[in-house]
Amino acid sequence: MRRAMYVAAVVLLAVTVCVLAVAMKTIGSRDTQAAAAERERLEQTILDLQRQVRQVRAQEKSAGQRVSQLQDAVVLLTEQRNQDRQVIKDLWALLATGTRREKEANVEDNKLTPTAKDKEGPARPGEKKDAKYDLDALRKVLASSGGNLDAAVHQIVPAEAIDRTLQEHAGQPNYWAAAASLAPDQATALEYLKEAAELYPDSPAVLSALVSAQIAAGQVDESTLAHASELKRLDPTNALGDCYAAQCQLQTGDVAGALQSLAQAGAKGRFSDDRIGMLMTRRDYLLDEGLSDAASLGLSAFTLPLEHLGMIRQLGNQSIEQARALSAAGRTDDALKIAQDVSNVGRTVSSSGRFLIHDRVGIALQQAGLTEQRQIYEALGDAAQIQAIDSKLQAIQARSATIDTMAQGFGSVMANMTEEDVAAYVDGTILNGEFATLQNIPEIAQALQQVQASPPAEPGQNRPSDK
Repeated sequence: MRRAMYVAAVVLLAVTVCVLAVAMKTIGSRDTQAAAAERERLEQTILDLQRQVRQVRAQEKSAGQRVSQLQDAVVLLTEQRNQDRQVIKDLWALLATGTRREKEANVEDNKLTPTAKDKEGPARPGEKKDAKYDLDALRKVLASSGGNLDAAVHQIVPAEAIDRTLQEHAGQPNYWAAAASLAPDQATALEYLKEAAELYPDSPAVLSALVSAQIAAGQVDESTLAHASELKRLDPTNALGDCYAAQCQLQTGDVAGALQSLAQAGAKGRFSDDRIGMLMTRRDYLLDEGLSDAASLGLSAFTLPLEHLGMIRQLGNQSIEQARALSAAGRTDDALKIAQDVSNVGRTVSSSGRFLIHDRVGIALQQAGLTEQRQIYEALGDAAQIQAIDSKLQAIQARSATIDTMAQGFGSVMANMTEEDVAAYVDGTILNGEFATLQNIPEIAQALQQVQASPPAEPGQNRPSDK
């Protein structure tokens, strides 16, 4: 009996050990599977992190390469600008020597025609030699014309004088554009330019002058837009052709096309209207009529036509009206885009132009675009954008106030200019722009210092007029 109980106990113990062994093996298997799954999950996480690190490093390398490319581009543009300035300086040095260009071959008969210097030779019997106009004589002409500069130009360079000089330089398209700018009336100017466009259809100077004249005369048609498109093709980096195209499209009712042309103009960082080239060409017409170098330079500069800038100002106003209509309809993104395009065009005009009027128009466009954006962001409650725009507007208003001071002080300075002063002023404008040139005139520099020493103006003051 005792032996049987002993055997039963041994068997029970053996069964218990087996059960425990099986249980432990099952638990161990489960733990091994869980550990393997966890290890696999960790390995995948590590692989993902490594891939992200490689992507970040690749992006960093790409960004570094892009920065390097942009730095190289800036260096190249700076070198090109310096080269352009040196070319202008060299050309101006040649002109400042007082020498006239060599005799040129006549386009029609291939014969040499006399230059203006040749015309100053001995007069034939019975021929009246033109009088010599210096700056004092020019002031007398201005006084007799009631201070009207344009009337003085037409008195000194009548229609027959324009034709005479143009015949001498008929093979140069710039002289046709200059002749139109000196014409006594709008109709005569258009005749010059239409004939020039037939002779020189690839001349940006002629096409630009023709499109501007047609817009000013209200004679916009398909040919006007075609000329503007050709100007864009001939000078693709220049925003002027896009601005002309936009204005033509607005006048013909193609609002969508006009806004697209405005966007193209805003994307370009260059605005070239060749006013300096026209200034120098007009000077030759005045020289041929007996004006001195300084007098011809001054009169050409102070009567230089800039009606295209008024057209661009009008384009900005009409575009802002479109932006307001879109904003009222809830299309705020489209409205913001148009306002930004207007501001971009203004910045380009202001930075590229040589005269204060370029700054004036550019500032007005920038203020119009930024103000419209500010109103939209106010409605959206975007405080960060409002603060950024306010900072830009403040900087623009500061420059506008500086230009106001320059303009107010220049009148008295100009009245007392000698011939050397006029030549230096135009020379400086050609090389460095009118803004920088006026800063170096002592009387204006002193006025600017006084303004800087006075209390700052309240926000919103010193805003340029819409004229």
